[in-house]
Amino acid sequence: MNAMLSTLCGSMREDVRKHPEIVDAYQRGDHFFAAIGLHREGSDRVFELGISAASYAALKQVLNTRPFNGMPGLTYRRFFLPIYGRNESDTASVEIRVEQGRDGKAFRFEFPKDLIANLLWFDQMMNFRPAAHLRSWAPDERAAAGGAG
Repeated sequence: MNAMLSTLCGSMREDVRKHPEIVDAYQRGDHFFAAIGLHREGSDRVFELGISAASYAALKQVLNTRPFNGMPGLTYRRFFLPIYGRNESDTASVEIRVEQGRDGKAFRFEFPKDLIANLLWFDQMMNFRPAAHLRSWAPDERAAAGGAG
């Protein structure tokens, strides 16, 4: 039974990697950016996306959410799930899967609709070509990318 649960949890975690990962949100001068991670065709890449101040605030709320016990050495990962509610305002509720080690759970957040549209664009990409015009780097080059701080 435990082996079956382990297999199910492993496959769930594998499935979530197909969705955009919210890596960071940061400000450079008067401009705001998001670092969005993608796993496609066996490779990982992080893309820099210019965002609004409202999108920056929404992403910072996600990045500052730490729902699990802080185990030293384990980092949080946050994945956009293409599940969202529609409404008449400029925002809508979205689901973000937050993971730390073996723990993971989906949470609801309010995002500006333009940010949701951008994350859906990333989610639908089959490869990196549609985002070739964006600044990008390999995940292990993050410090050299000069964006996040």
